[in-house]
Amino acid sequence: MNRPLTALAIEHAKPRAKRYALPDVGHPGLRVLVYPSGVRTFVYRFRRADKQDVTVVLGPASGPGALTLVQAREAAGDARRQRAMGADPADQKRATRKAEAARIAAEEREARRREDTVANVLARYYADHADGLKSGREVRRVLDKELKGWAKRRVDDIQRSDAIRVLDTVKARAPVQSNRVRAHGRKFFQWCISKELVEKNPFDGTAVVKEVSRKRVLTDDELRLLLRAIDRLEWPRRQFVHLLLLSAQRLGEVGDMEWLELDLTSDTPTWTLPDARAKNGSAHVVPLAAAAVEILDGMDRIAGSPRVFATLSESHVKKRVDEVMLEVAREDAAARGADPEAVALAPWRLHDLRRTAATTMPRLGVDVVTVERVLNHQMRGVMAVYQLHTFAAEKRHALNLWADFLANLTAAQESNVIQFKAGA
Repeated sequence: MNRPLTALAIEHAKPRAKRYALPDVGHPGLRVLVYPSGVRTFVYRFRRADKQDVTVVLGPASGPGALTLVQAREAAGDARRQRAMGADPADQKRATRKAEAARIAAEEREARRREDTVANVLARYYADHADGLKSGREVRRVLDKELKGWAKRRVDDIQRSDAIRVLDTVKARAPVQSNRVRAHGRKFFQWCISKELVEKNPFDGTAVVKEVSRKRVLTDDELRLLLRAIDRLEWPRRQFVHLLLLSAQRLGEVGDMEWLELDLTSDTPTWTLPDARAKNGSAHVVPLAAAAVEILDGMDRIAGSPRVFATLSESHVKKRVDEVMLEVAREDAAARGADPEAVALAPWRLHDLRRTAATTMPRLGVDVVTVERVLNHQMRGVMAVYQLHTFAAEKRHALNLWADFLANLTAAQESNVIQFKAGA
């Protein structure tokens, strides 16, 4: 005779070769399924209007986390009430499970996202993508510097308004640089989208600064003033600016120079810029004039660092150069009996030194092709295919002429004629 279930009856239900059910008399639909393995499970069974039998698992009837008989009857009662109201308990159960799974996933995602700060994600971006680019170092430098204020913020918290504020700040300091920040920042957040870390790119739709090709070249008088100012600069600004001028190479390339790249002891001293650091991806051998070797030989090495220079801020270096140049110019004005306060310097940038060298060398008899090789500009077209000459001797001759020209600018002259060495 069927009877209401008891806890004791459930506990002592023996497993059989096949699964069987123990109904709970007085509680329609509630049963305990007993499996051959000995596992017992509370279920609620009902028949849908289409005559389909449905079983809803309520929970374990034995073992850790098992429901009590009272709890199982309450759950079965809830299922009956759902049916009475026209709902399907099985559908409700699936919906509840889905909602719970979504809640757990959201909590796990939120926990992971707390670690997805801009600083942490940038490190992953560098390792996964940017470090493999020829411009990898420059990408690191720009993003680490300009996005520093976001370092502890979650990457998915960055909004378009944040990007606009950063770009406006950079634009006020260096208009063209804001375009670089925008380009690198946009690529970074596009990578974040591909990794499902963010849904929108905060740099999309931000303004681009119109770039105008610069043509600024320092005059001989300005170079003379700069060279006199260089002698008054402090270490390492003095050595850095002088090498920048003498080598005619890019600002970042000189700033990241390493001792292992230098050969200062041979008869033909050189600085070999590796392809990983060269802007065009091609290794570049820069002949060093005697003045450049003298500067490098006189420098102390930074303990524990392979680099010749510690990290230098371009804006701070240029600001100090301008201060000293103005100081020298005002001293000259006072010596002439002119008003020092009336002296003003025409604006220029450190990169203009490279253009000045390139523009002056042809005046010294250097052909344009050699100038292009000194600058490590990429050859194009047929020349790129067939012109494999290293131009080592020609580059050395050009840079020696340039160094002699600079030295003569500040040397005491008996006439207005500037003498140049003809070789080496």
